[in-house]
Amino acid sequence: MYLKLYNSKAKSIQEKEFEELVASITSVNLKEGYSFETIKAFTIMVRTELARRLNIYGGTGCSRYKGCDLCDEPDHCIMFDFEEGSVEDIYKQAACRTKGTIITFDGKPIKPFFHYRCGGATENSENVLGSKITYLRRVLCSYCRAIPDQNSEKQFTVEELEQILNTRIVKPDNIYNSILGMFEDIDVDDQGRVRSLRIGNKLFKGNELMELLQLNSTRFNYTPIKFLFKTIGMGHGLGLCLCGANEMALIGKSCEEILGYYYTGIKLEAMEIAEDGKPLKGRKFVLDSGCGDEEGNDVNLDIVLNLARLLQKDGATVKLTREDDSKVALSDRAAISNTEKPDFFISIIQNTFASPGVSGTEIYHFRGDKESEKISKLIIDYVSDAIGSKNRGVRTAEFYLLREVRASAILLQLLYITNPKDAEKLADSAMRQKAVEAIHQAILKYYCP
Repeated sequence: MYLKLYNSKAKSIQEKEFEELVASITSVNLKEGYSFETIKAFTIMVRTELARRLNIYGGTGCSRYKGCDLCDEPDHCIMFDFEEGSVEDIYKQAACRTKGTIITFDGKPIKPFFHYRCGGATENSENVLGSKITYLRRVLCSYCRAIPDQNSEKQFTVEELEQILNTRIVKPDNIYNSILGMFEDIDVDDQGRVRSLRIGNKLFKGNELMELLQLNSTRFNYTPIKFLFKTIGMGHGLGLCLCGANEMALIGKSCEEILGYYYTGIKLEAMEIAEDGKPLKGRKFVLDSGCGDEEGNDVNLDIVLNLARLLQKDGATVKLTREDDSKVALSDRAAISNTEKPDFFISIIQNTFASPGVSGTEIYHFRGDKESEKISKLIIDYVSDAIGSKNRGVRTAEFYLLREVRASAILLQLLYITNPKDAEKLADSAMRQKAVEAIHQAILKYYCP
C-alpha cells in the first residue's frame, strides 16, 4: 500500500510505501539509545497516526495540498517529524515485526500522544486539550522517576517575565511578604522599621541586619528580582512517556504491555486495508426514511433501500431505522443511530407547503457541524442536477433528529409532494433511482475527492 506524500522541499507529491514510511518516521523521531521493544511500541504509534489519514478510517487527505494523503510540513497532517535519509535496520525490523498493527479504541485508531518524561504521572486529556478522551487517562508512572532532567531550571527577572508574559507585575511597596523557609516572623513598627526578621533558621534584629548587609537604615523592604522555575519531567504529559516506556522494556515488558499501560482501554488490532472496488469499506451509515403517505406509496423507504444496496456494494456498513412500512418514533430512530455510532446519519423525507407552486430540494444539518455541511453541499448539487429540481440550498436547523442524533446528521428533503411536477418525479421509479445514484456519487466524492 502506498501513500501520497507532499514533499515541501521538492514541492511535489511522492508515493511512499506505507511500512517504509512508518520505519522512516520512527527513525527520525526516536533516536538511538532505545530498546527494541520501545522502538516497536513507537512504530505502532506512528502506524496508528498514519492510519488516521486513510480513507477507510475517515481521513480526507491533506487540506493544504490537494491530491495527497498527507504533507511533511510540521504539525500539519501528523504530529511526527519528517526527514529524508537512510533508515537503520533496527527500525525496519521493528516495522516488519509489528506490520499492520495499530492502536484502536472503540474500533478506531487513537491519536497516539506521547512525551519525553512524565516525572511520575501522565496527564488527563481535559487538563491539556480541554476535552475528555477516554484512552488518555492519568497513569501513575514510577518507571521514569530516577531519570534526571536536563535544562530543568530556568531563571527570569521580573522585567523578563513582564515582557514574555505580556503582563505587569506590581512591585510591593512597604509590604512585607513572608516567604516560607526564607523570610518569616517579620516584626515591623508603625513607622515601617524592621524590629526583627527570621531569615532561614535564624532570627535577626533589624539593627543587626542593617549592619551585616550594610543597609542605610532599618526601614527597608525586599523584592525578588529573579524567579527560579524548576520543572519535573519534560513535555505535556499526555499518553506514552518515552523514558518510562524504555525503562519498562529494559525490565522485560513487551511493546503490547507498554502501550496498554499508557493508553487506557485500547486494543492492538490489524489495520484494515481498503479493497479494490470497496471504497467505502470501514464506513458506517444509518439511513432513515420518513413515513409513507396514506396510500402506502413509501417512496422514502424505496429510496433508502436502493441507496443502502449501493453503499453496501462499496463496502459500507448500513443500518436502517426501518425496513418496511412500519412507523418508528423519532426517539427510537435517534436511539438506533446513537447505538450504531455511524459516520453519518442520513434521513430522507419529502416536503409540503400550502402553495403548490413551491418546489425543489433542500438539506438541513445541525449548526456547527462542518462535516454534515460539507457532504450536504455535495449531495444537493448532485441530486438537483440529476433530477432537474430547484436547488433550494443547505440550511441549519434544530429538528429533533438533528438535535438528538450524536453523529454528523443531515435531513434531505428531496422534493415537495404538494407540487404537481415534483410529485410526478417522485412517482417515477427511474427518477427516484437517479436521485439514489446522485446521493451515492456525492458520498463517494466526499470520501474520495
